[in-house]
Amino acid sequence: MRQGLILALVALAACASASPPPGGPEDKMPPKLVKVSPDTNSVNVRDKVVQFYFDETINDRGAGPQELDNFFLVSPSDGAARLSWHRSRIDISPRHGFRPNTAYMITMLPGLADLHNNLMKTGATVVFSTGPTIPKLKIEGIAFDWLAGTPVRAYMEAITPDSIVYLSQSDSGGKFTIGPLTEGTYLVRAIIDQNGNRALDRNEAFDTLRVTVPQVGPIQLLAALRDTLAARMGVPAVADSITVNVPFDRLLDPTQTISTTAFRLVGSDSVEIPIVSALSPLELKRADSVRAKVASDSIRRADSLAGKPITPIVAPSAVAPAPAAPGKAPPPPRPKPNLPSPFMAVTLKLGRALKPNTDYRLSTTGLRALSGKVQPSERRFSTPKPPPPKATKDSVPVTLVPKAPATPPSKP
Repeated sequence: MRQGLILALVALAACASASPPPGGPEDKMPPKLVKVSPDTNSVNVRDKVVQFYFDETINDRGAGPQELDNFFLVSPSDGAARLSWHRSRIDISPRHGFRPNTAYMITMLPGLADLHNNLMKTGATVVFSTGPTIPKLKIEGIAFDWLAGTPVRAYMEAITPDSIVYLSQSDSGGKFTIGPLTEGTYLVRAIIDQNGNRALDRNEAFDTLRVTVPQVGPIQLLAALRDTLAARMGVPAVADSITVNVPFDRLLDPTQTISTTAFRLVGSDSVEIPIVSALSPLELKRADSVRAKVASDSIRRADSLAGKPITPIVAPSAVAPAPAAPGKAPPPPRPKPNLPSPFMAVTLKLGRALKPNTDYRLSTTGLRALSGKVQPSERRFSTPKPPPPKATKDSVPVTLVPKAPATPPSKP
């Protein structure tokens, strides 16, 4: 009896364990998806769940963003989907079951792992309908991290006026497709979902756009930190005697023209300091590029007049790209946002040098935050003390060391 109980406990432990068996060659291959039921493009589906079959056991012990639920999207959504794990099979369904006469898209995202933690680099999508037809319409576009100006992997939503939510996720190149959809108006939202909870949190970048389906061409979603507040000026930093960098606590609207009239700089004697230019980071970069080109052209002209050989100067942007491998097409150019990136600093160039160790007051009016709000702001700052004068031979004090008396010769 005791021996039978021990054998039963050992068998139960073996069934409950998801660990790989010891010994044998090391598994370095990620799991493969071998089948999805129902098949994509199926209609009049009556299945209660969608089943994903794999060629080996899937690791179900992830935590947080690595939980199995986070690798599947059910669209349209009625809340958190129901998921069950069966070693090499995963079943998934809407929270309240599939609705009749509704087209669904179930997406498996990249990243599922086997028991050896080998990750799947690709995902899969199945589209089917519980009714007789599947709509052909969809919303396509690219999601960007607007501040960085680069495509981003983002959590996507398309919401109907009656609050039906369709889900998707953009790929590593920012591209996304939401559908299948029927004609109508949708509020499309992109979230850079840092914690993977599929909700917009306070510190997460996002963008929204109202789209009418059928849409005309791909759309762009420019995700950035957004709120309803105006931007306030931080403490200005003196870069040099005629350059002041002005920080702000919120993003500024990049579509506005930054005018020198938006700033006023006065000293402690109330005398106004003229401001020659007010530049965004992009404008400052362009101005530096122009100055560098003018300087290089001046050197080339001087060398030409002196009879020196002239070395061709090639701008970095003009350098020819590396040739593609034989028989392989070159990669397409990386997409860019249709608007310049928002920014949080403005550089002021002054018409008169600031005095060292002096107090100044800078005020701004009319600068528009990304929220659209405008609010006056003012800050006081001081210029640094002048550096101590460099020591010279004439200015270094000489310390005279008295000469030691001569030692008298010793007597024989």
